[in-house]
Amino acid sequence: MKKAKSGQPEQAQKRIELGRLFYNNKFVLILSIFLSVILWFAIYLDQKPNSNWLINGIPVSVNYENSIAQDLGLEIVGEVPITVDVTVNGKRYKIVNLDESNFRAQVSLSSVTRAGEYTLPIQVIRNESDPEYSIVSWTPSEVTLKFDKIVSKQFPVEVQAPGLTAGDGYLMETPYADVDYITIKGPQNDINQIDRVVVEIPTVRELTESLSTTGTAAFLNRDGEPVESSDLECENDTVSITIPIYRTRLLPLKVEFVNIPKGFPIDQLKYTLSRSSVLVASPSETIENMDSITIGPIDFRSIDIGSEIRLDVVLNAGFRNVENVSEVTVTFPSYGLSSRTMELQNFVLENLPAGYDVQVLSGRLSDVRIVGDSSLLASLTTEDLVGTIDLSQYSISKGQYNVNVKIYVQGRILAWAVGEYTVDIDAAVRDPAS
Repeated sequence: MKKAKSGQPEQAQKRIELGRLFYNNKFVLILSIFLSVILWFAIYLDQKPNSNWLINGIPVSVNYENSIAQDLGLEIVGEVPITVDVTVNGKRYKIVNLDESNFRAQVSLSSVTRAGEYTLPIQVIRNESDPEYSIVSWTPSEVTLKFDKIVSKQFPVEVQAPGLTAGDGYLMETPYADVDYITIKGPQNDINQIDRVVVEIPTVRELTESLSTTGTAAFLNRDGEPVESSDLECENDTVSITIPIYRTRLLPLKVEFVNIPKGFPIDQLKYTLSRSSVLVASPSETIENMDSITIGPIDFRSIDIGSEIRLDVVLNAGFRNVENVSEVTVTFPSYGLSSRTMELQNFVLENLPAGYDVQVLSGRLSDVRIVGDSSLLASLTTEDLVGTIDLSQYSISKGQYNVNVKIYVQGRILAWAVGEYTVDIDAAVRDPAS
């Protein structure tokens, strides 16, 4: 390469040398080919017919606005996890840059007029108007959707444990769940098919103590068959279950009496019970310490020849009456006993108030009905009868009072007074000098 002449600018010299390239045949050939390719590509893009392009995964939306379905409160049962693939046609440089943001796919609900299943067309439109491409088709072109009202309903929980039994000497109570009701939400048509909610315990076992376990709630129709629907929702279909096991024991009944006459031989009194024992159950071991069940009390003054007295059977808290015996009749004999009317003359005043003198005004009490052993009753005299008056039951001051009398037959014999009796007494302030 020649050196620049002295005094000639270097920049001008470079332009002269670049210009000489165009006199180089090789350079001109390469440049011509390059420009020809660019021109050909531009003409190709401008003249080539439009081509197709597939755009995948455009989500489908459902438009409820101003629809009959909206007015009826209908909703789509389940989700709509569908997308469409759209084929477009246009200039290649344009369509290759398209994506899901350029399109909108939706389902029209104009034909949905009531609950049910519908096959509805899918519409795909462009989000902007562009003459350089158009929509050719899309797949799928329709979708099947189920519409219904979504409702909630409570169902009582039933527990079934067909494989569980109680061991000898034990009782299995009705199994129960930790919740009384389960709330189920879902399509109204599906909810209406549910008749019962059942939790079944599959365990097969003989129990001697209470069992706690869990079970899954099953939705059954009127025929006892499962309601199969993936669209039903339950707050908690896993339920805690308790199977109570009680210890059982047959306990005799014992009658309690009140107002038993003084010195009366209660062990000689004969009577029969309509039930002599009751089968009871308890979850605790305290039942082992029980010897009998007390019923009553019976007021001794109400017992007459052939009396029948009904008593309630009441158990302590925590005990269960297995046989549901709620009442027992106590019957007193009508044979071997007789009655007579006698006069009471002997009165005994008990718990006299301090500072007072008290006396029975009448001095005697007539028409006292005495019932007793027929072999002894005829030999009784008025001396055998005693009437006690307990003044501690009254607030005694000066004056007259009508008070109760408890009558008994001396000698510890099988005889007693039937009925209630009263006498008049007089209370006077005691003379300090006496």
